[in-house]
Amino acid sequence: MSIRPSSIIVITSFFVLAACGGTRDFNVPTDSSTDGTTPDGSDVVLPPQPDEDGDTISDTDEGRASGQDTDGDTVPDYQDSDSDGDTIPDSVEAGDADTNTAPVDSDWDGTPDFRDTDSDGNGIFDVAEGAWDTDGDGIGDYADNDNEGDTLTDSQEIGDPASPTDTDGDGIPDYMDLDSDNDTITDNQERPGETDTDGDLIPDRHDLDTDGDTIPDATEAGDTNPETPPVDTDLDGLPDFRDTDSDNDGLSDQWENENMLDPYNEDTDLDGIPDLIEVGAGTDPLDAGSNPTTEGNF
Repeated sequence: MSIRPSSIIVITSFFVLAACGGTRDFNVPTDSSTDGTTPDGSDVVLPPQPDEDGDTISDTDEGRASGQDTDGDTVPDYQDSDSDGDTIPDSVEAGDADTNTAPVDSDWDGTPDFRDTDSDGNGIFDVAEGAWDTDGDGIGDYADNDNEGDTLTDSQEIGDPASPTDTDGDGIPDYMDLDSDNDTITDNQERPGETDTDGDLIPDRHDLDTDGDTIPDATEAGDTNPETPPVDTDLDGLPDFRDTDSDNDGLSDQWENENMLDPYNEDTDLDGIPDLIEVGAGTDPLDAGSNPTTEGNF
């Protein structure tokens, strides 16, 4: 008869316990696998690891054995509540409250956030970005690669980290500004990020006249509230600030604007005759009394 190794372990454990005067309740679930669960599928709860400074990062992860002092303040990391000196507590940068899990490394550069002075790797120091959460996505700005949530990475918007780009000069750098060009249309609504509708080499999010029709985006937005979607007069799926014929009347917005017609109304004088027909007939689209029906040209 052959005996399985697992049986030997159980039998040996039983006799060792008996010899030591101990007992074991073999009905208590144990984790004999490596997946972190008990036989009934429940999670194994591990005891907390030593954590002298109470920052939820174990002393082992903080290099107690070597006495590592990341910020050089003479306080070793395992006793320092802010190991990298970025003003953001290690307990925040840990990522969770479990001393058994490794501390978070947001930018995957091999240096965990609690020791990394630029946790998201965007070129702006954590001390400048802080732990607040600009876009409310649950990720502090210091670890967020898109602080204002406009779908553009901070690295795309920052430019020179020493002097981050501020397109509209409002004192808020683009990577923190929901409307970088201040045209009352959010960067998120002007995405994808590097779209250049009019081909003038200025991306829409920085262009005050996205479609190049000489009418400012702020006018074509429809209102002054950046949170509302930009207007699409002809409902063709293309908002007016990107549509060179917003009312789809066959006359370009630029031509109508230069000739004092309403680019957003196909019948500027409200006489029942579309502007395009009046222009073709040679009547005045700005005068309700002048149209093909009254002048016999219709």
